[in-house]
Amino acid sequence: MILAEKIQRQNFSRSSSHLALVFAQTMQTGQISFSQWYELMTAPLEDTLSPEAEDAITRLIYGVRHGLIKVI
Repeated sequence: MILAEKIQRQNFSRSSSHLALVFAQTMQTGQISFSQWYELMTAPLEDTLSPEAEDAITRLIYGVRHGLIKVI
């Protein structure tokens, strides 16, 4: 397996604990990396999400759209 594929699979896991960690870090720092942002934007297209996960993603999108969170 190519190294890039291994890294991509690790970075784009959509477990609820991973989403909670990204949400907490983003809320603390007010910043989200582009790769994490891309992951959140594509999550609803690839997986079915729980209502809690959908709510967290919606809140992050709202924060970015209104300038409360910066994509770096």
